[in-house]
Amino acid sequence: MAKNKILVLCVDRDDDLGKKAGIKAPIIGEKANLKAAQALALADPTESDVNAIYQAVATYRKLKEEGEYVEVATITGHRVRGTKADREVARQLENLLEEGKYTSVALVTDGADDEQILPMLQSRVKIEFVKTVLVKQTKELEKSYYVVKEILKDPYFARLILGVPGLMALIGVTAWLLGMEHDALKLVLLVGGAYLFFRGFGIEDFVSKTLTEFKKSASIERASFPLYISALVLFVLSVWAGYDYDTNFVMQRVTTGLMGNTAKELMVFSSGFMVGAMVLFVLAGILFLVGRMVDMYHKKRAALVKRYARSIVSLVTLAILVQKGGEFILCWNDVIQNGPKIADLMWWVVISFILTAAGFYVINYIYAIRYVKPRLKRGLDVKGVNKKKLGEITSIDYKNRCFYFISGDVRQKSSFGEVLEISNEKVVISRS
Repeated sequence: MAKNKILVLCVDRDDDLGKKAGIKAPIIGEKANLKAAQALALADPTESDVNAIYQAVATYRKLKEEGEYVEVATITGHRVRGTKADREVARQLENLLEEGKYTSVALVTDGADDEQILPMLQSRVKIEFVKTVLVKQTKELEKSYYVVKEILKDPYFARLILGVPGLMALIGVTAWLLGMEHDALKLVLLVGGAYLFFRGFGIEDFVSKTLTEFKKSASIERASFPLYISALVLFVLSVWAGYDYDTNFVMQRVTTGLMGNTAKELMVFSSGFMVGAMVLFVLAGILFLVGRMVDMYHKKRAALVKRYARSIVSLVTLAILVQKGGEFILCWNDVIQNGPKIADLMWWVVISFILTAAGFYVINYIYAIRYVKPRLKRGLDVKGVNKKKLGEITSIDYKNRCFYFISGDVRQKSSFGEVLEISNEKVVISRS
C-alpha cells in the first residue's frame, strides 16, 4: 500500500510575500519557507503571515518526527483578493499536487480570509486538519485597534469603509449648498446603490483591473497617447452634444400631454440624449480601442489586439441598435417625424447581426493567417490559460485552420482562434 504523503500548506491569499518581500510563490521546503518568513518579517514585522509560515514549519517538523512522509509549502493569491486571488491559489495548488503527488493537505492559516479557500481545497484533495494561528496580545483594546488600523491600510477595505461614506457625505453636503436639499437623499442613495451594485456583480474589480492595465501601458511617449486624448475630448463633447440635443431640440417638441408623466419624460429625454451623443461617443470608443490595439501590438499580445478589434465591431453594431431604438421612441412620442417603425427595427437587428458575424469572421481570419499560421509548428508544447501542459502538437491542418495534440492518450483538436500566445517553445490556448 502506498504511504500517505502529507503537504503542510500555508496560504497567503493577498500575496503579502510578493507585495512586501518580493518573494515569488510557491515556496517549497523547510529552508525556503524559513528564509521567506525571515524576509517578510524584516519587511513588515507586524505581518501575521510570518507567524503562519513559522507554524507551518513547526507542524512539518512535528509530523516528520512522528514518521510521516511530509513536505511544507507556501502558496499565494493576489493582492486584490476576490476571484483573482482564488484563481491564482488554485493554479499554484494544482501544480503542487501534480508535481508532489500528495494524498492529503494540512492547512495552516492566519485567519478567516485565508480560510475562505477551504472549500476549493476540499474539492481537490483530502484535508488532514486546519490550524489557525492567532497572535497573542497583551490587551484586547490594543488588539482591536491594531486590527482596524491594518484593515484600513488595505485599499480594498479602505474604499468600502471610508471611501463610500465619504463620497456620499460629500454629495449630500454639495447638494445642500446648491439648494438641492430635497434631492440630497436621493443622490446619496443613488451613488450608494450604484456602488453596491458594481461591487456585488464584480464590476468594480473589472474596472479597477482595466484602469490598472491602462495606466501601465499608457504613456505620453507612446504613439497611442494622442488617440487617448482625442477619445477623452470626443467623450466630453458627446455628453455635451446629448445634452444640447435634449435642451434645444427635444424640449422644444415634446407635447403637452407628455409633461408631468415622469416615466415617459425619462424615456424620451434619455432617448434624445443617446441620439444626440451617439456618433461622437462611438468615435471616442473607437479611438480608445485603437489606442489599446496599438499598445497591445507593441507588447506583442496579438490575442488582445484581436479582442479589441472585435470590440470595435461590437461597439459599432450596438451603437446602430441604440441609435435606431432612440429614434423609434422619439418618433413614437411625436418628437421627430419619419422615424423607424417596428419592422425597420427588426431589419436593423438582422443587419447588425450580419455585420457582427462578418466582422468577427474577417478579424479571426486575419489573426489566424497573419499571426498563428506562420508561427505554429509540430512539437510545440500546448498549455492552457493556467500554464498547465495539455500535450504536444502532432499535426497541423492549415486548410481548416486547426491543429491536433495528444493529451494523455487522447487526441484533441484546437482551432487557430483558440490560440492566445505562441513562442518558440509553447503555444497557449484558451482552455484550462
